[in-house]
Amino acid sequence: MRDWLRGKRGGLIGFLAIVALVVGGLGWVTADVLRLEREQFASRCEAEHVRAEADWAGKRRLALWRLDTQIYNDFAREANLPFESYVAVDTPRTEPAETTILELMPVPGVATTTWMPRRFIVGAADDWRSDQSLRLTVCRVLNVSDRAPAPPSYRPDPLLAELAHAQTFRKLLTEVHQQQEQLSKLSPIDDKDAERQVQANANSNSQAQNANAQQKIDPDAALRINRAKTEKGYTPAFPSKDGSDMKRGAVDTKQVFALVGPLFPLWLNDEHLVVARLVQIGPKVACEVTLLDWPRLRSMLTEIIGDLFPHVVFRPVRDGAQPDPDRAMTALPIELDPDPPTLLTPAARTWTPLRIGLALAWTAALIALTAVGLGGWSLIDLSERRIRFVSAVTHELRTPLTTLRLYLDMLTGGLVKEERQKEEYLHTLHTEADRLHRLIGNVLDFSRLENGRPRLERSDVAVGALLEQVRHTWESHCQSADKDLIVENTAGDARLFTDVQLVHQILGNLIDNACKYSRGAEDQRLWMRATAADARLVFEVEDRGPGVSPRDGQAIFRPFRRGRDVDVTAGGVGLGLALAQRWAELLGGRLELVRGNGTGACFRLELPTKPVGHV
Repeated sequence: MRDWLRGKRGGLIGFLAIVALVVGGLGWVTADVLRLEREQFASRCEAEHVRAEADWAGKRRLALWRLDTQIYNDFAREANLPFESYVAVDTPRTEPAETTILELMPVPGVATTTWMPRRFIVGAADDWRSDQSLRLTVCRVLNVSDRAPAPPSYRPDPLLAELAHAQTFRKLLTEVHQQQEQLSKLSPIDDKDAERQVQANANSNSQAQNANAQQKIDPDAALRINRAKTEKGYTPAFPSKDGSDMKRGAVDTKQVFALVGPLFPLWLNDEHLVVARLVQIGPKVACEVTLLDWPRLRSMLTEIIGDLFPHVVFRPVRDGAQPDPDRAMTALPIELDPDPPTLLTPAARTWTPLRIGLALAWTAALIALTAVGLGGWSLIDLSERRIRFVSAVTHELRTPLTTLRLYLDMLTGGLVKEERQKEEYLHTLHTEADRLHRLIGNVLDFSRLENGRPRLERSDVAVGALLEQVRHTWESHCQSADKDLIVENTAGDARLFTDVQLVHQILGNLIDNACKYSRGAEDQRLWMRATAADARLVFEVEDRGPGVSPRDGQAIFRPFRRGRDVDVTAGGVGLGLALAQRWAELLGGRLELVRGNGTGACFRLELPTKPVGHV
């Protein structure tokens, strides 16, 4: 169990446990916080929906109130205009009609509502027989001015063609009667009813004159009063004029009286929106029809509520359609289709401060875990490197020391008598001492590199002279390892300004590794080449040994690392290539493995011919 908790495996297990705890705890908190945020946001959305719906409903009610108020005021203004403000105009018709029609045009100077441009009085042919009969009766009873010729700009309205048919007239009467049943029913009146009606109107006019004499009535208040009277079915009565001295409101029971009903808007067809009311003249009934200019009316309505609903749409309520009471106007058969309320949806959420804080917390946690992981891994790696270093150095020191002690004991004890054997033992002692010297030198050099950059001693040297020095130093070592060192110089007379001693050590380490790790190769040759390329000198050391596997191509340049498949009897602590690569970097060059598998290993050292800098 303890073995599992040691080394990199134990460190990885511990690090994963820490990661699980941190990520689990932070993930739990994050999930809970996000859930609370979603619930809070849902509650806020619901409250916003309720508030938006309430505001929208309030704006809709305000819009309907504005529209109905304006329409009722205009209706009251039109309903209170006396009939003497109009003049009867002949409506030329080329075909015989089933109804009698009389068009009323305002007298010049009388202000009328712009979106109520034309007014007609329509009667059944059975009651009035002809347009002339209707005109004479209306002018005599309702005080309408005598007929006038049509102005030059007069154009017959398409509504005339519709009103000329008895079917359209019967539909109009039916619609008006159905609406008027909710208020009051008009019926033929006798002389006593007429007398009472006229007397009531006279008293009402007298009281109004007295009130006006005392104080000035607010025009808006008067319009609201007239609208209320119109809604309640207020029906003024008018006596006919009998001479020039006949005035409106006079009481004369021998005259023919007329009752005018309230105004009712309706769609006569798909194109014409009209306002109609019944006009009863004695026993006969006619219908007053006022055409509404729908495009102009729609523009006015849009302008009235433009500050509330800039993109409102008005939809007509046709016959038989059931209007929405929350959207329909009471003054006109029209429904509003206003802009929908702006609602807050979950998709509208963005990076809230809470989410930003969570993101920062996760980022800090990941950075901390990464730092802990890298730091722990580096410590474990350093610990293993130290262990490998101690083990390798101990082994490397033990072997030559054992050999030295054994041979020295044999020589000093007189056990070796022959001179040839003594020379062989002395040569072995020299080799082991040299090996021990190189090992201690590598360790000291690595220690100096770890503690700081050493000072370089640069000098100018010819490439050929440098190669000869290396060959002279390492030729005997190669021969003792049964290797044949071959030096090839294609750089010619090229010169190098560098630290000669470091270059010598780099090439020596490469030759030493080639001797150790290609010991069992069939081809015992070693090559050391020098070539010039682009202001750089390239040195190569190549052998015909087993080479380096691809997975160890980078690991062998790390301190205290050797290839996994190397011969362990070759010795070494794994510092030669690490030192060589660092020395190459100090000199402004680089050391790399060119070819390392199957056909031997080839290491390339590239150095600049000109100095990079003095250290």
